[in-house]
Amino acid sequence: MSVNAAEATAAGAHARPSEDADEFERELWATLDTVPDPHIPVSLVEMAMIYDVDADDGDVTVTMTFPCMGCPAYDMIKDDVRAALRTVRGVSGVDIEVTWDPVWSKDMLTDNAREELREAGISL
Repeated sequence: MSVNAAEATAAGAHARPSEDADEFERELWATLDTVPDPHIPVSLVEMAMIYDVDADDGDVTVTMTFPCMGCPAYDMIKDDVRAALRTVRGVSGVDIEVTWDPVWSKDMLTDNAREELREAGISL
């Protein structure tokens, strides 16, 4: 199970499960969509920081990025992702791969994230 996030993010969209994704993959993405960015009131999925989710017999690999290098919240965010996914029935392990390709930009934000940020008084 996997979504080609590089193609999605390069096209200005954020990664989501494919249309033919099974229930388990959709549950993984839905769970990740509950993990908030620690700095702003938007989920990591809506921030387009989650590039890919791959599951193989209960072992889940999340490929993600961060808006900037040197973020002091790296470990906290990765811990939050692991903790959230471990609550999903069938997940036996979670590995996180950080990538900088493609580089994250605010253009990747979902429309909903943009609206939530505006409502929170955060300008883009």
